[in-house]
Amino acid sequence: MASRADGGSSTRHAGMMRDFESDGFDRARWINERCRARGDVPVERFLSDLELQTQLVSEDAARALEERSREATSRVPRATREIERVERRVEALREETRAMLTRLDEVEEVSRASVDALRQLDAAKRRMESAKETLQETNGLADLMANVDGIFASGNIRSMSDALARMKRALAVVGDVPEFADGQDKVNAFEHKLEGIVRPALVTAFESHNSTAARELRDVLLATGRGSALESTYAETRVTGPLMKQWKTREREAAAATSGKSEAPVRMIEEFLKQCATTLREEISWCASAFPENAASLIPIAWCSLHATLEGSVTEKLSAMPTEQLVPIRRAFETYVEDVAVTLLKLTNDDASAMPAKVSVNSAINDALMAIVEPLIAVEQRYGELALSNMRREFESIVNIPEARSVVTSDDLTSISHDLLATLPKAMSVFGQAVDRCIDITAGVELLTCMHAIESGMEHYADLISVIMRDLRQAAGLIDSSAVMVKSNANSAGEEFIRGSLSLLDIINAIPSALLDFESSLRVKILALHSTLRSALNTTELTSTPTVRTLIALSVAAHAPRSRKLAIFLDKVADAAEKHSLDSSIIPVGAEHMNGLARTLEKFVHDTLLGRVSLELKGIGASDVWSAKPTESAYKLPTFSAYPQERMTNAGEYLLSLPQHLDGANDDDIPRTVSLSDDVRSGQDTSEDWIAKIAEASAELLLKEVQSIGSLTEQGAAQLAVDLEYFSNIVAALSFDPPSALSAWYRCVSVPREEYDAFARSANAEGIDARIVRAVAATRGIASSK
Repeated sequence: MASRADGGSSTRHAGMMRDFESDGFDRARWINERCRARGDVPVERFLSDLELQTQLVSEDAARALEERSREATSRVPRATREIERVERRVEALREETRAMLTRLDEVEEVSRASVDALRQLDAAKRRMESAKETLQETNGLADLMANVDGIFASGNIRSMSDALARMKRALAVVGDVPEFADGQDKVNAFEHKLEGIVRPALVTAFESHNSTAARELRDVLLATGRGSALESTYAETRVTGPLMKQWKTREREAAAATSGKSEAPVRMIEEFLKQCATTLREEISWCASAFPENAASLIPIAWCSLHATLEGSVTEKLSAMPTEQLVPIRRAFETYVEDVAVTLLKLTNDDASAMPAKVSVNSAINDALMAIVEPLIAVEQRYGELALSNMRREFESIVNIPEARSVVTSDDLTSISHDLLATLPKAMSVFGQAVDRCIDITAGVELLTCMHAIESGMEHYADLISVIMRDLRQAAGLIDSSAVMVKSNANSAGEEFIRGSLSLLDIINAIPSALLDFESSLRVKILALHSTLRSALNTTELTSTPTVRTLIALSVAAHAPRSRKLAIFLDKVADAAEKHSLDSSIIPVGAEHMNGLARTLEKFVHDTLLGRVSLELKGIGASDVWSAKPTESAYKLPTFSAYPQERMTNAGEYLLSLPQHLDGANDDDIPRTVSLSDDVRSGQDTSEDWIAKIAEASAELLLKEVQSIGSLTEQGAAQLAVDLEYFSNIVAALSFDPPSALSAWYRCVSVPREEYDAFARSANAEGIDARIVRAVAATRGIASSK
């Protein structure tokens, strides 16, 4: 009975435990549900029983937990022992695994030795098979060597080709067997013999357009490694031979032409290039059907052979042509090169050969195009020489003034000056035409050599004018202002000659503006070339093999270092134009020659205007008047003020007449001066500049003479003071301050002898050079304390 009660209690306790184990347990709801299920049992009693049951369940749970904890604790030693047992088994497995790996290594060593043995056996087998094949080839080669003469005697070209092919294969297998040491020489000899047999037949096939026979013979040559024989035979028979016959025929016709003989070579080359382009298209059509596999290589090689054969003759004709005829020649070459390049590249694109073969074909195309343009490029590279030769001839004609050797009157000199002035725009036109022809003939590629030629041309032009000025100087007997001594036959220019020489000022004024105008025009042309040649002159792509096959690109590639220099120069000019930095000359050497010419002309005018002064003053420092002493007399005579010497007054009066000469020349030539300088006041400014320049030179000349005086007496000092005062006033009247040294000399020689010591002490305060004070004291023989 008690057992049943305990079992019922346990069941109820298990049900209650399940209620409490729920994660969503709600105590209020659980109590309310119990209360609703109590039936008729009073609430107080039911709650008391429920509390008791809950306490009992709690005690049961605590007791069960305690028992299970005790059981778990008792199982820990057993689990530890189990783990130790498992670890021992794992270690035993590791030992077994290591033993197995050791056994595998031993087996592998044994297997490796077996594999090596098998490999050696296999190699021995292959060598045995190779030896067998070599023996077979040796036997076959021996038979071929014995029977090859008979095969060649049969006349069967196919049999000859097959026999030679087998012999070459056998020799490659046999190697250096002593018995066949001369085998390769024999094969080469038979190949040469076969080529001699095949070539005439191949020529006949080419000439008769028999493509079937040509293909068979081509196969024979290719099989024996004689592809070069095919290329040379095709080029000579189909291209070079026929076209060279046409070239020689055209040469004879041009030489026999009676009308338009000078233009005949130009027409001949133009028509011949058109014929070559037509022949090229015909040959491509025939080769495409006869040799579709070889057309892409045969055609470029044939065209390279043709133009290599023509190079000497074409170069000779182009070199003999005047430069103006090279312009249509270049246009003809441009058209021809474009046609050939497009046609050959299309042929290459249609070719289905492998990439290495296409690379070889592209190289052959480049060689053919370079062979075409080589004669023109050779002439292009001589353009500077040709241009300079033309300029020299034109200048010899332009600057031809024989009257310069016998100039007599002012009118003669004025006429010569006007003739010289007329040569300047003509010379600038010659330079401009040289640049234009350079662009037309070389597309601007030879611009640098052209500019060097222009600079040399400017030097030649300046030399020719300088020779004329030398003749004028000798004819007029002008005094060289830079000479130390005056020649005995030297003369001062008369008023008429002076007026005539002033007309040279026009060309002196015109040279800088003409040079500036030419450089401005040249810059415009250079900037246009920079745009035109930019792609061809891309310095990162300048190689000997152009990617763009045009005449310009080929010309650039033919001389890459020169083209790099041109690219750098064009970029420099373009950058300067973009930055508006146009101060420096782009033809510095030529500009210096032209400026030197202007200086030569200026010196002629300068010496002409200064000639009278030089004649009067040079040598005055050695005059006896400076050492003259007063005449001794028994009587006391009155003293008179000294007057300037006649030489001094002559020079002074001449200087005072200069404004009249210069203003008169300016009035006569004012329309021409204005047209040259675009400045109404330019003539007046030039007159004032020249008056100041001559006055300054006169003062410097007098100062040198004064400094050369050896000694001064008191009378000589008085005379020098008068002369210096007079000349200083003349110079001042020409609106130019005398040199400070000349004024210092005047002050020093004006001081009485007894007052010189006091003057010397105060001279430094007055701004007078102490060296001049000491020099004058020494010249006057004054012992100065300073």
